[in-house]
Amino acid sequence: FIMLHAAVWSAGTFIYVPPYMKVRIPLQAYFRMNAERGGQFEHTLIIADKGSKVQYIEGCCSPVYTDSALHAGCVEIFVHEGARVRYTSVENWSKNTFNLNTKRAIVEKHGTVEWLNGNLGSKSTMLYPCSVLIGEYAKSDSLGIAFAGPHQNQDTGSKVIHAAPHTTSTIKAKSISKGGGISSYRGSVQVTKNATHTKCSVVCDALLIDDQSISNTFPFMKIDTNKIDIAHEASVGKIGEEEIFYLMSRGLSEQEAVSMI
Repeated sequence: FIMLHAAVWSAGTFIYVPPYMKVRIPLQAYFRMNAERGGQFEHTLIIADKGSKVQYIEGCCSPVYTDSALHAGCVEIFVHEGARVRYTSVENWSKNTFNLNTKRAIVEKHGTVEWLNGNLGSKSTMLYPCSVLIGEYAKSDSLGIAFAGPHQNQDTGSKVIHAAPHTTSTIKAKSISKGGGISSYRGSVQVTKNATHTKCSVVCDALLIDDQSISNTFPFMKIDTNKIDIAHEASVGKIGEEEIFYLMSRGLSEQEAVSMI
């Protein structure tokens, strides 16, 4: 799908931030797929030069059709020395869309990249934003929230490659499954031989609303050095029927009770 994107992409977003410039207002783009049985292959390229700072927000959606559609976008982020980039994406594709996105950031010395992803729609999503920390004291923070409703499969997570000493990363993944929806966390953390004094924390929490829904966790860690600090934590929660019954006995509807819990 990456090669398909490279062959047919035609438009997208390009942002270049000069050295030491702080962009105070978030930049925004909105992508909508209107064609039936269509494919969308937009490309986003963000370059934050030395010491700069920028926030970018991307929104995606599409109307409902009976035939399937494909979204295979690509995001490239270059974070130069001491720069900071926050990339936010809210994807609410219709349930006939296959969402197969590729996102990657190269982070240099003392640079920081922040990934914020919200996945609500689509028939099936495969999305794992990747940070490659190539400079000392580079940092990556990733927060992903996925909702899987009826006939939806949300396969999301994050990748981090620690390729330099004293690098830091955090991955937080939250998912909600309802009505038979499937949500999966699929993550990858790699620490190279020279990436000593690395710190990495991975936390994935799943919430199941009913007995038909499914939650999966597929963590992968490849550690090739000592003198590091890495932790992985996962939890699955479920709303109890007794809690719902108690609140409904106090006059709340079932939907109000679930929302309150």
